[in-house]
Amino acid sequence: MRRLPVAIGLLSLAFSGLAFAGLAPGRTVTEPSRVTALGVTHRSVVYAVDATPDRSRCAYVRLWNTATRGLWSFGEQTTRICKEGPSTGSGISSVATSGRRVYWVTYVGGNIREYDLWTATPTRSTPRRLAEGSSDVDSGERPLVLGAGTPEGVPYAVGATITYVADDGRRLFRVSVGSSVRLLAAGIGPGAQRVVASLADGRVVVLSNTGSVIRTTEYEPETVTAVLLALPGAIVQTGADVRVGATTVALPTGSSLLDYRQGQLVYAKGSQVRARRVATSADTLVRTIPSMPGRQPLFSTDAWGSGWATGTSVSWRGGPLP
Repeated sequence: MRRLPVAIGLLSLAFSGLAFAGLAPGRTVTEPSRVTALGVTHRSVVYAVDATPDRSRCAYVRLWNTATRGLWSFGEQTTRICKEGPSTGSGISSVATSGRRVYWVTYVGGNIREYDLWTATPTRSTPRRLAEGSSDVDSGERPLVLGAGTPEGVPYAVGATITYVADDGRRLFRVSVGSSVRLLAAGIGPGAQRVVASLADGRVVVLSNTGSVIRTTEYEPETVTAVLLALPGAIVQTGADVRVGATTVALPTGSSLLDYRQGQLVYAKGSQVRARRVATSADTLVRTIPSMPGRQPLFSTDAWGSGWATGTSVSWRGGPLP
């Protein structure tokens, strides 16, 4: 019986090792309240920090340059309505970066929820509003969609109009695609392919760096749950299936596609972030990331490294996936 505590201690260590299997943090920063959104481009991590529980500080955005360790804050003046305690809440719903320029979408409740898209940089930190939209709070509509960025630029959409903005703030293109945008992402695809969008009418369109439609694929409306763009072309999730160019890969039921890297689909299944190789279906645990019920883990990766958030902590690890 005296040996039982030792055995329990060893078992506890074993389970602790399992919890942190895979990608280990290289650097970590901690915020005063919960992190609610996150994105990675090159070696920059952008994330949103929720208002403090007493609302002494409203939500804001951080840009973390993991190469120089520079850390900048933006946008608290765009969320100050939090101090009034809106009936259906307020905060920051999504973020993106092209490396130096950050973007964030704020929302404020009521029967009609109002959304605004803002941008800023470390050298021009005063927020500039780019777009706005509104919808019934119970409708589930997304009148303003912000897509993941690349070092070239970040896309956003209002209704059926997609705008692609360069890191220096220039508008690379603005084009109407004829149906409301549901999902959106930038990427480096074959040739001039730069932006992919899932539309309300079921189409998935791939646009060039000048806004020309390069490819259109038809799906049943409302069935696409994630879109990405990478060297194989458009990557589209419908149910458990993910189409990668001409190949279809099955993910476990209930999985959510997060990213694509090194020929692998990075996806969330519960609190686990995993990577499934397209060519062989070999599957690897990347990281276990606790998240709030009903929300997928906050994780993003690109060719330079990976970022993730747990509670009030944000971590970064350079290099390849495990």
